[in-house]
Order: sequence, then C-alpha cells, then structure tokens
Amino acid sequence: TFAPGALATRNGSLKGWAPSVLLRSLLSWPLLPIVARRGLGAVVLRALLAAAAANGCWNTAPHIIRFCSAVRSCWSRDFIWALPVQILHTTSAGVRVLSRRLRGAPRSQRWSFLVELFVEATTPRKVFLTNFDGVVGPTIRLLTYLDYHGETFARFCHPSIQLEWHTQGCPRPMTWVSLPSAPSSTTPSGHPAEELVILYLHGGGYWAFTGKSHLEYVSRIVKELTLGLSTCVKACVVDTRRAPEFPWPAPVEDAVACYDWLQKGCGYKASQIILAGDSAGGGLCLCLLLALRDAGKELPLCAMVVSPLTDLTRTEEQYPEAEGLTDFLPAAAAVASGRYYTQGEDSRHPLISPKYGQLHSLPPVLVQAGKGELLARDSVEYARRLEAYGGSVKLEMYPDMPHIFPMLAPLGLQDAHTAIHRQATFVRHVLQGGANGKRENRLRILVHNGRTQSFEDFRSSLNLGATRARLGSASLPVLYNLGLEDKAGARLREAIFPPEVA
Repeated sequence: TFAPGALATRNGSLKGWAPSVLLRSLLSWPLLPIVARRGLGAVVLRALLAAAAANGCWNTAPHIIRFCSAVRSCWSRDFIWALPVQILHTTSAGVRVLSRRLRGAPRSQRWSFLVELFVEATTPRKVFLTNFDGVVGPTIRLLTYLDYHGETFARFCHPSIQLEWHTQGCPRPMTWVSLPSAPSSTTPSGHPAEELVILYLHGGGYWAFTGKSHLEYVSRIVKELTLGLSTCVKACVVDTRRAPEFPWPAPVEDAVACYDWLQKGCGYKASQIILAGDSAGGGLCLCLLLALRDAGKELPLCAMVVSPLTDLTRTEEQYPEAEGLTDFLPAAAAVASGRYYTQGEDSRHPLISPKYGQLHSLPPVLVQAGKGELLARDSVEYARRLEAYGGSVKLEMYPDMPHIFPMLAPLGLQDAHTAIHRQATFVRHVLQGGANGKRENRLRILVHNGRTQSFEDFRSSLNLGATRARLGSASLPVLYNLGLEDKAGARLREAIFPPEVA
C-alpha cells in the first residue's frame, strides 16, 4: 500500500488518537517552518488545530497526518507538476461551464452546475491524451495518493456512518462501512432477519485508487439498503492489488480470497453476501462470479455493477468518438487500463473480459450505466449474453449520464439518487424471490413508469409507429430515444441488434 496506509491503527479505527499525535505530526512536517513564517499559513495552521481541538476525540488528526504524508510522497516523486496542471485545467473548465450556463446552453438539462463542472474538469484535453503515460497517468497517481483523504469526505457527508479500516487478519486492507443505528427486523415466520454484507470492489481501471474515494458512495448504498430492507447491512470495501506492479490475475485472486474470508473468517453465508462494484471493479465482480462458479463454490446472493468494464479487447479506434458522448472517460484510459492489467495475456480470457465467458448458472445481476457513456456497449452486450444463457439480469440505462454517475449524488444529481434507490429495490426483490422459490430468467429493461420489458418485447415495440412518442415521454431511468437519430442511441441499438448473427 501507499505511504499513508502505514498510518492506520492496529484495529483500523480512527478513535482514540491523543493530542500529542497531532502535535508530533505537525512539528515533524518538513514544511512547517516555511508555513509558520507566512501570515496566511499561520492562520490556516491555527484553524486546523482549533478544528481538531473542537472535535473532542481528535478524529481530525489522522486525516491531517495522511494528507501531509501524501504531499511528502508526491513531492519525492517526479510529478509534483501534476497538481498545478490540474488546477489550471479545472479553472478553465469552470470558466467554460459558467459561460454555457449564462448562455442557457448547458451540456445536459439533467445536470446541475457541479455535475457539469465535474465532468468538464475530469475530461482530459486532447493534448494531454497524446502522452497519456506521461501526463494523465501521473495526475491519476497523484489522486490515488490523496485517495486516502476520501474518508474525510465520507464522514462529512454521513456523520452517522461508522468506518473502520482493517489491515490485519484479512487478505487485503479493507474498510468496513456500517450504520450503528441499524433497525432490527424479523422474517414473516418471526425469526430474526439475517445480516447482509456487501463486498465492494472499487473501480480505477485496475491501476488507480484504493477504495477510499468510494466510501461516500458505499455509505449511501449501506444507508439506502439498511432503511429500505429494515435489516442490518454492512459493506466491506477492499483495496485490491493494482497494476502494473500486480497485473492479472492478482485482483481476481484478491477478490476470491476476500470472498472466502467473509465466510470462513467472519461467519457469513454465501446467501448473505452481495457483490458490488463500479467500472473496472464492476468487471471484477462479474469475473469473480465466473471464478467462484468454476471452482464449485457457493455463489453470492446477487451482484450490482455500475458502468462495468466487460471487454478489454478493444483498441482506441473501436471506441466511440468523444463528441457523441456525455462522459469524461477517454478511450485512451480504457485502452491503457487493458495494457497495464493484461501485460500480454489474452484479453478475451473470461476472467479478464467477462463478456466472453460462459454465463450460465449465475445469480441475479443488476447492471446500471449511462446511455451516452464510453462503456455503454459493455453493459448492454454483457446483459444480452447473460440473458442468452438463461441468467436473471436487470439492465438500466440512464440518459445523459456519465461514467459511474451514481457516485455523483453529492453533487445534486437526481438520477444518482434514483439509481441507488433502485439498487435497494433490486436486492429486496431478490430476497423476496428467493424466499418464494421463484426466479425470473428474463432480461428486464425499465422503459416507462416502472414497467419492464424483455428484449423480445422491446424489439417488437421498436417496430411500432408510436415508439418515438412512447419513449420520448419515458420517466427515469429509461432507454431514451433508443434507435433514433442520436449517436448514443445508434450505438446501443447496434449492440442490441448486432449485424452479425450470434
């Protein structure tokens, strides 16, 4: 793990830090004499100390220490220039967004100002993409070092959530997310309801981030499921090994080891485990299902993936052009992820690109993605193949949504709240179906007012003359204008109706 990881407590808890820890860390900071001589720096330093003192338990201390350690680590490496470049890029993005808003022409009417600013600021310029490994890569590595500070953001947004970081007694470093005031519930027969646990595999192209940046999103899932199911739900966010130092199959092995540890080390049954992930982590969840099935192990209750990366065989030319997308993820990033992760291995291997696996005998899967994002076709093609194998899968495509859009809920994105709520609904339906012994082996696409259709019904409905009017008035989330004149709809239509015969 990175340098800030060594600052975790033995149990992973952030409580019990003495004031001397904060003072020693600040006094040992090499830049302290320089900062102390500056008037503004002295004010900021006093403000940090006052905030820590007012916190009572000094929970601010670990976060300050980690931030200082991340800055020292970045300074010792040869990409400190990445921070000012990112600041300049973000500033210019803010000017462009504000200009469009003042003209009344935002990129999407469904986006708030903060969402549009985030998408614009995280979209690399073409000049940066010409040297991805030398420009974009260092910036992502800088964000990965500061990823540990994401825990502060999660605690700020969800004060009632309990976060515990564990590094010993488990296969990989992991953060447990729980709601201490979780309600207790009983089954219809009067027995206590079983606790559920979410094994969350974070995204980042298999080579970036540690999972700390996803704690706010995972906390929302835990709260939504806890309140929606009226039972105790916990989440385990795993920090898997990252490429290129640890290429495939290291992340798959970590995921399998953590899944086994939840059963043998924590006492959970497979029917209590829910797999979840986003982007590359979503693809890793789907690979984990194949690995568990092929090993003859008991499968989890279900899986929920957002914008999964299911096909690493594509070249940059095979991805859609950025002009037709409402996304910040460039094709160069997806190609670089495949290059770092596979390192010469066959990209069509089912445990690398799950879309090419034999998808039989798998638990129910929920797939959520943006209709206009770069990896939209990955979600649709995987769902089609899973349905062809008789699997139970629900596909939800949201119009104008970028990559991993549910994580943008703090920015005021209504579709993100809708997607998280439908995740809880999906789990509730799976639990009710398992209790009744029923299983739906049809692909479900939400199209209008909560109704669902199979692919066969959807194909026939597209031939009707009223298709434009019906889809044009569809509610959230929708397959909006699919098969009409927009580029994103044309790409999804091609994925659902491929020119070749399967």
